[in-house]
Amino acid sequence: MKSFLKYFLTAFIAMAATAYLINLYAPFLFEVPKKDKELIKIDFQSEVTNRNIQPVTNKAKNIIFLIGDGMGSNHITSYRVMKGGPNYITAFDKFPISGLVKTHALNTLITDSAASATAFSTGVKTINRYVGVNPEKIAVKNILEILNEKGYISSLVATSEITHATPAAFAAHVDSRYEKDKIATAIFDSKINFILGGGKGYFYPKSKGGFREDEEDLISKIKNQYTLIETKEALNLEFPQSSRIFGLFAEDELVRKESEPSLLDMFKFVHKKSLEHIANGCRGYFALIEGSMIDWRSHDNNFQSFLIEMAEFEEVVDDALEVAKQEPDTLLIVTADHETGGLLIEPTDIRYRPTGKMNISWNTGIGIGSHTGGMVPVFAFGPGSENFSGIMDNTDIFFAMKEALGIDSLENASCL
Repeated sequence: MKSFLKYFLTAFIAMAATAYLINLYAPFLFEVPKKDKELIKIDFQSEVTNRNIQPVTNKAKNIIFLIGDGMGSNHITSYRVMKGGPNYITAFDKFPISGLVKTHALNTLITDSAASATAFSTGVKTINRYVGVNPEKIAVKNILEILNEKGYISSLVATSEITHATPAAFAAHVDSRYEKDKIATAIFDSKINFILGGGKGYFYPKSKGGFREDEEDLISKIKNQYTLIETKEALNLEFPQSSRIFGLFAEDELVRKESEPSLLDMFKFVHKKSLEHIANGCRGYFALIEGSMIDWRSHDNNFQSFLIEMAEFEEVVDDALEVAKQEPDTLLIVTADHETGGLLIEPTDIRYRPTGKMNISWNTGIGIGSHTGGMVPVFAFGPGSENFSGIMDNTDIFFAMKEALGIDSLENASCL
């Protein structure tokens, strides 16, 4: 009997001590909520309430517009931690002005790149898959077309095929982003001076090894009328001052072959050529530079490959920021068209104990790597950057750029 009481008392004391310690460091009783979903009716207004764009006294002459496709705030946070820890300073952290951009399309909370980039390029809220057209499928003049009439040099650069949705919205007007043949033709027919990226296959027909369904051979026309370059080394060659330059370095997207330039190589090239044209009488330049594959690797839920894409994009952001500091009349904008993958950063311990670890996961419930409806960051430096703080709609980007350049007061001019 005494032995039983002894063991009982020991067990009781052990259980009491255990309960005390558990209650001290974690809730003794806790409930794990289920990941339920609730259907909520959303009322989409037909018109956007745009923010009041503040007048810009000292106008910009140039704009560098950098788009990290699919790059949300947690993409930047996780990249920062992986690069050098939570206190590491990335190129994104060096901007004096930052804000958040709402990304929804006209009739859905979740945008695609076509609708979002069209909002950037035209100031018009449109429907997913629409490129450079309004909801009624009517073409809307984009900012590069407007600036061409004002004597500007323009550039379109992407690591995807140049006919992909984001660059396409700055050159084409079609009601489907998948009309790659039409988009390639629109790019060829445009007045854009420097076009660099992948997508060569969409510029010549299948009968000659390309992707086009028709027999139109735009590659031959480029060679006859303009300049075609196909390797990284060719970026170092001298070209006629008046020539449009098509740098088509891969049949489809760039895959980082040694013969292919990096995004930084392409940015440096178009910046150098733009300055040459300005020295010969052009009014200014506009360069659209897209880090396309941040989105693609997020769709794949491939974190290691995503980090590579972020590193390449940050390298361009850092270089462009130095350019803007040296050119006081250049406005630099960095943002994304939407967030991809639902990238989530969580603790590894439910009791939030100090740890050097973080748990990163992709969280999209309808399948691997979809777009999400979260706001995305925007960073700005230079004349007109004050209009990029706070909460913006994606259409506000267009109007803030127009005000920074003072487009409405510029007289028409020719450059080349």
